[in-house]
Amino acid sequence: MDFTQFVNFFIGLLVISNPLSALPAVLRITRNQTFEEKRRTGLVSAVAVGVILLVTTWIGRPLLMILGIQLPSFQVAGGLVLLMMAFSMLSAQASPIKQTSEEEKEKRPSGETGAIVPLAIPIIAGPGAISTIIVEMNQFPGFWTQIFVSISALLVALVMGVLLYFASNLERVIGHSGINIINRLGGLILAAIAIQTMGTGLIGMFPALALK
Repeated sequence: MDFTQFVNFFIGLLVISNPLSALPAVLRITRNQTFEEKRRTGLVSAVAVGVILLVTTWIGRPLLMILGIQLPSFQVAGGLVLLMMAFSMLSAQASPIKQTSEEEKEKRPSGETGAIVPLAIPIIAGPGAISTIIVEMNQFPGFWTQIFVSISALLVALVMGVLLYFASNLERVIGHSGINIINRLGGLILAAIAIQTMGTGLIGMFPALALK
């Protein structure tokens, strides 16, 4: 993985994690918390996202090998997940892949802030982000790829931490319409990533598709 690939992967992972889509969830989950508690929830969630993505980076590929799942099959499945998320973003709706309506309504235990579940996982570090990391690690295996992917994961967590820490301020500045516009632009990028991932997987499963 060279520097250009690293930048492209970081941007893709950030788009897939979709930090702005997490803002409404943060505001909803923390509506009964004090200002300091809201910021603490955002920071805890960001740390949890970093841990989840790092764990996926280092054990995701061996897990696929243990389960006997081939990379092309995972690419097609991961591409489908990303495409469904992209359609939700293009329509400015919350993706049911990240959190279903039943999960959203589910009451949390007393004292549970929601920072880890459902905010960190599955809203931010959901199936899309996890599958993207696993696909990348299988396409470019090696120690340095793990280092670059780990750095990307930490940078995504850092961006998430900043955005979630200032969630209330950003919501007032950008507004609901602004968030929807950015979500739609991100959805278009994500759809392109999804189709490319699925195409690579299909060619891996059916090499004849690559023949002219």
